[in-house]
Amino acid sequence: MSHESAAAHDSTEPNLDATKFAEVTSGVYRRFDPESVWMALRYAVGQQLFDENPTIMLMFVRIAEIYPEAHARLQEMRSQESGPLRQAIDLIVDPPNELREAKYLPDSIQSPGEMDLCWAEFLVTGKTEVVAKIVAVLDRDDRTREFLNQTLSSDAADLKLSDAERTELQQFGIGIGKLSEDARWEVMTPGDTDLFLWLAIKDQNATCSRILQAMDEPLKLHLASKGAALWSLQANATQHGTIRLLCEQASKQPGGFGRKLLVPA
Repeated sequence: MSHESAAAHDSTEPNLDATKFAEVTSGVYRRFDPESVWMALRYAVGQQLFDENPTIMLMFVRIAEIYPEAHARLQEMRSQESGPLRQAIDLIVDPPNELREAKYLPDSIQSPGEMDLCWAEFLVTGKTEVVAKIVAVLDRDDRTREFLNQTLSSDAADLKLSDAERTELQQFGIGIGKLSEDARWEVMTPGDTDLFLWLAIKDQNATCSRILQAMDEPLKLHLASKGAALWSLQANATQHGTIRLLCEQASKQPGGFGRKLLVPA
């Protein structure tokens, strides 16, 4: 190979590695190729992606565990590499016990980060059992409804809503009213106020953002987890037929109101 052609190869190789990384991490179960896994790993290490998102490293550990050909290819390259790439290969082909057999997967999702682990497992194996844990997040209590009912009925609460703000909330499915003049303010409309508020915050609605700021951290985490569950299920349903089918089935099964939002009307 001439110097010019070698230079051209070097300039295009990172782009090809990036393409393979995208292919592998968007669903290696659909088309497994050990060389693509190696190129994807090379890209991830070169771009320091494991530092940004440790879930990616766990994904490669799982790939090497599930696909013997991937393990063999990385083992083959192990002795030829050094530095960060060699360190990554060492961890992937011979991981500590706590990283084997996906022991890190949660029994019940408590944060968006744990949700990422479940999606990574699906993208490696193609099995939807772990995705059922994400659907289950939508079945959790409507705690924003409870928060608003308690807060708006308290004279000592910092959060007060004007008539204009209450009217504004109705546009997002959150209707606040009174049964009588002497009654307390409460959420009167059906549905999941957690998800309605989260969707409005995504639209950068100022009133809903102010409500969010009045919440304590556990409630904010609850809201973030529920919103992430809905968003990630909808997004992956457009990319994976098995997830689309799972969402269609879940939308017809008993559970939280959020299930109805999984399939566009």
